[in-house]
Amino acid sequence: MVISDIHGDTYNLNKAISIYYKEGCKKLLLLGDLFNYGADLNRNDIINRLNMMKDDIIACIGNCDSDIRNILFDMPDENEIKLNKKKVVITHGHLTSSKDLLKIKADIIFVGHTHIPGIEKVDKKLFVNPGSISKTRSSDNTFAIVDEKSITIRNLDNVILQEYKLK
Repeated sequence: MVISDIHGDTYNLNKAISIYYKEGCKKLLLLGDLFNYGADLNRNDIINRLNMMKDDIIACIGNCDSDIRNILFDMPDENEIKLNKKKVVITHGHLTSSKDLLKIKADIIFVGHTHIPGIEKVDKKLFVNPGSISKTRSSDNTFAIVDEKSITIRNLDNVILQEYKLK
């Protein structure tokens, strides 16, 4: 499962994590912005919830997360994993322009920050933005599910909104 831009929304985080377990996901890719800027009343709830899953989490830091680098699990600016022999990079997206994203050496790039979900192939690279589970800029709060065959963008009712078949 890939989620981005939680922004302190424990209610929607818990909905997403419930789907994570229901779908039998093995890893949770966090694309940053776990909190809001400044005081966040839900900060401890989110830290506790995510730390319980820390062995399942691969994360990168967002522009609202600069003060938590050492409170949670490792959160670099970018993180790299393998998926079906493909190189995958996760990044929040606030440190890179569209041109910089194209320069990343990867087959699939997961990027958040815009709160707008989408899957797009550009120059042999697949760009996936899972959207946001809070403060959406589209009609639904969204996340992505990745398996060996496809990547889907879903809303928090677990309805598939977009699908891309992997080769």
